[in-house]
Amino acid sequence: MNVQSSEEQMAALKEENRKLREELDRRNRERIEYLQNVSHQLVAPLNAIKWHIENITSARVGVERAQKVLRSVYSQATIAVHLAKNFALMSNLEADHALNALLEPLEPVNLCRLLINLSDDFQPQGWDREVQIGVEARPLESAPDVLVIKSLVSQVFSNLIENAVKYASKASAIVIDGSHMPTREAVSVNVRNYGIPLKPQDMERIFERGYRTQEAKNMYPAGTGFGLYIAKKIVQLHEGTITVSFDDRRRIVFTVTLPIRALEGKTKERGPKDDSPHRR
Repeated sequence: MNVQSSEEQMAALKEENRKLREELDRRNRERIEYLQNVSHQLVAPLNAIKWHIENITSARVGVERAQKVLRSVYSQATIAVHLAKNFALMSNLEADHALNALLEPLEPVNLCRLLINLSDDFQPQGWDREVQIGVEARPLESAPDVLVIKSLVSQVFSNLIENAVKYASKASAIVIDGSHMPTREAVSVNVRNYGIPLKPQDMERIFERGYRTQEAKNMYPAGTGFGLYIAKKIVQLHEGTITVSFDDRRRIVFTVTLPIRALEGKTKERGPKDDSPHRR
């Protein structure tokens, strides 16, 4: 009986060891694939910037054309910075599931102003596809500031807007709106666009690590599928929610709801001596 029990325990340990090795191999493959995808995506905008600068410095373009080229340089630089930030956040998530290493001081943020600035950043990318990005200020402009980690919340909306631009139907509009929800002491923001269709099973998995729909893979084979995963982790860190749905016009809607002061007292707040100049 004891011999049999020992053999069963040994078999169970071998099976557990096999599963752990398979999981480790899978994670290593995913990491390598992710690094390859990120490298590929970073090289593309950097090469475009290099090519545009070469054109301008060689005096091969006129003033009007140069303005368009500079606009494209700004667009490509925005993409590169966005990818680099996602890469840094993803690397941190790999080592620290709760993003504790990035718990910066909290500060009050006006979401309407933040969204207008981010929309301006991504609009040149939208022009390349005849996509217009608009923020409906009312009633969002009257919402109170939310106490958040600004750099992280900026990345949430950057990921949503960048995705909306990337997958929007050509010559369409991306509409960003929101409102104050007094009963929940929260502010809600919606990012709407006509994009690639989402099936029910896609909507259930859209925030999973590395998940991409087949249509998304067909449009952009080198995507990582980590943008929405990162966005959800950051929103959860702020004790908020993020969802995907369709509105009555069949537009895809990503909705982020952030508590106004849920993190108050849970981490350091930015004081007068911590303040530094911000563009936004």
